[in-house]
Amino acid sequence: MRKLLDHHAHRVSARLAAPLLTLLLAASAAAAADTPKPTKLFKNGDTLPVTISASWQQLIRNDEYQGAYPATLDYTDESGAPVKLDLTVERRGLTRQRVCRYPPIRLRFEKEAVKGTTFRGQKSLKMVTHCERASRFEQYYVLEMLAYRIYNQITDYSFRIRPLDIDYHDSERGKTDEDRFGFLIEDDSDVAKRHDLKKLRIPKLRSTMLEPALSSEFALFQYLISNVDWAALSGPDPNECCHNVKLIGKKELEAGDRVYPVPYDFDSSGLVNADYAVPPQGLPINSVTQRLYRGYCSHSATLEDARRKIVALEGDILALVENEPRLTSGSRRKALRFLDRGFATLKDPEDFSEKITAKCRK
Repeated sequence: MRKLLDHHAHRVSARLAAPLLTLLLAASAAAAADTPKPTKLFKNGDTLPVTISASWQQLIRNDEYQGAYPATLDYTDESGAPVKLDLTVERRGLTRQRVCRYPPIRLRFEKEAVKGTTFRGQKSLKMVTHCERASRFEQYYVLEMLAYRIYNQITDYSFRIRPLDIDYHDSERGKTDEDRFGFLIEDDSDVAKRHDLKKLRIPKLRSTMLEPALSSEFALFQYLISNVDWAALSGPDPNECCHNVKLIGKKELEAGDRVYPVPYDFDSSGLVNADYAVPPQGLPINSVTQRLYRGYCSHSATLEDARRKIVALEGDILALVENEPRLTSGSRRKALRFLDRGFATLKDPEDFSEKITAKCRK
């Protein structure tokens, strides 16, 4: 009799489990479908070898001309087929335009030229270059790339990047500068699309308009890498916020709608510690390696959750640095030590209270 009851119970359990499993699988599939997806170029984080042909010497020497130069970009696609794209290249950036022989570049594509390629859907992309020939400069920008990837670990409200192995071919001189590191930065409109939002062009905003939980993660990340070169409420252009921060949100903002800050440009951080980087005037620090918390008091209620989230990611974040093959042993060691010190503050309640909670901006 007991065996019969057990058998019956097992059959009932199995009948109940089947629809439950179906529901769980459906929920999982729905969640996967809702997961924000980057464009094809940024789905893959592997290094993409490319050759970019342009009048590079003219672009480098003629720093007063900010217009476009015709160019071609060659790469091999996933099937092994060679691809050649027509595009234009132009100088961009502020500080790096002044200090770099090889300035940051903007790539501009025509829609039809990239149709059906790895670059499909791309119109305008920022490309970070190696700046100078000296090897330490490549280390700077490998570390800057890692800063983007660290923030990718913390939140998907972040710019994806795609590392490049670049051959610069001068189309006029016929010479090629081979095997240079660089990376592409996802366009802000694509970051917004991944979250069913729009990129915003507004002159300024109040801290209470920023999404609180994300803003605490944003501010603690900037503290972790020791970056103070940003402004999330206004910028040097009175018509458009901000400085080294893009804003995304609903196209038509209404009362109570939140704005999401997305940071970029980390070459002035202490993690990178570029020899040209200095703190902005007016801050109580003498070096970019001195950490200073610049989050807002209006977000303090979400600070503890952000702290716990980032501390829980410590192993994953440090692994990004440990496993980056482009870093020299010296750069890797310095970066790990620097991040260790930042995490030490995040993990120590007294230190956290003194250096972060008490230092928020009104």
